[in-house]
Amino acid sequence: MKKFPRETLDARAGRLLVHCQIFKPEGKGPFPTAFLFHGCGDNDGPQPGYAKAAAAKGIASVVVDSFRPRDISLTEARILVCTGLRLWGRERAGDLIALMHWARGQDWVQAERLAAAGWSHGGWTVMDALALGPEVAEFADLEGVPADPLAGLSTAFLVYPWCGLGAQTLRKGWRKPIPAYLMLGENDTLSGTHLPLKAADKVRHSGATVETFIYPGATHSFDEETSVNPTFRFNPEQTADAQARFADWMARHLL
Repeated sequence: MKKFPRETLDARAGRLLVHCQIFKPEGKGPFPTAFLFHGCGDNDGPQPGYAKAAAAKGIASVVVDSFRPRDISLTEARILVCTGLRLWGRERAGDLIALMHWARGQDWVQAERLAAAGWSHGGWTVMDALALGPEVAEFADLEGVPADPLAGLSTAFLVYPWCGLGAQTLRKGWRKPIPAYLMLGENDTLSGTHLPLKAADKVRHSGATVETFIYPGATHSFDEETSVNPTFRFNPEQTADAQARFADWMARHLL
């Protein structure tokens, strides 16, 4: 496991792009574009399924792998990242800022219609970016971060996000009050429902609109088929429904 050096937005984006998956709709574009951030389980997890659902609606996606560029193995992710010993959301938020900077220079990206989505640790990442804005530069060791590093970000989609120790939203709210969708599992023993719902209320006080949905009986990572945690149960019906909700939300706010 390695820590990125202090570097420019272009350099950080270059490190990440080697391991990103890009999904585009048919046609030339430019397309509204979403950035999808995995949790601390399998970084080849459920995000491509969501990206494909969005592509069918005319929305491109960049599925971001924050682990391989840092040489984080799945074992290290579970032992070090999931436990909060390494790579907090505020540090990883630099990945979002760097890739948004890169995307604004791509002719196939509709730069004023961007979205960020995160699962578990990825949700923490997206929410910290919204809470900290340009302060992310300090925690992510980035140079040349503009005053509004999230320019063009139109919406956020958060799936069982971590909102406990280290997360910034409950402390600060969001600097950019964009509409957000919060998806939780009733029986989530990791992120739970109490703190994410409390964070949603804080965000509403920041002026944002937040819609929430709780799947009855669902656990953390209910949409991750490859999860090996015995307390997390994959539910294919709920996963299909979640992907449809994601695509519909993105179409509603980006098209």
